[in-house]
This record gives sequence, structure tokens and C-alpha cells, in this order.
Amino acid sequence: MDPLKDTTPAQRAAMQTKWMETNLSLDAKTSASVSAINLKYAQENETLVSTDEPKFKKLMAFKEHSDAKNAELKGIFNPEQYSLYEQKKSEMEAAVMQKVKEKYESAQ
Repeated sequence: MDPLKDTTPAQRAAMQTKWMETNLSLDAKTSASVSAINLKYAQENETLVSTDEPKFKKLMAFKEHSDAKNAELKGIFNPEQYSLYEQKKSEMEAAVMQKVKEKYESAQ
């Protein structure tokens, strides 16, 4: 997450959109819709990060944002694209969790 620390919501949304275009073979119309969704949620998450809410409350809000974003994307992607999106997203989440685990274990 460190490389993303100094990026703007627009930059993060653009990275997400580019990743989706590359991995999900999006056409121009779908890409434009996805770009708007990615920017919307990147901005909402940025606002959430800067609040003084307790960490647990923030985590719950991030989860709600993620679920809402996934629902919007499901309405735009075709079934094959959405299935591939879920698969790739799960793989990335597993890789991140593995890195966190390794970092935690090395700190012990």
C-alpha cells in the first residue's frame, strides 16, 4: 500500500481502470462507466480515510463501499468479465494478506 500513499483519488481510480481494461478486455463504453465508478469510490474512500472515526467503523464503511462498488460493476460487466474480476480480485487480496502475514511474522 505504500506506493499508493502519495497518490490522489483520481490517480488511484485511473490505475484501477487501466488494470480492469487490461485484465477484463473492456470496450470504450464499459471503460468509461468503470472509470466513473472507480473515481466515485476512490473519492469516497479518501474522505473516509481523513475522518476521525474509530478504525473498526472505518473498516465497516470500506466494506460497504466495496460491496456497493461491486454491485455497480456487476451491472456493467458481462458475466464472464465479472467472474474474472472476482477471481483476480480474490487473488490480489490473497497476495496482500500473504505480504501482511510475512511482515507481521518478520517483526516477531
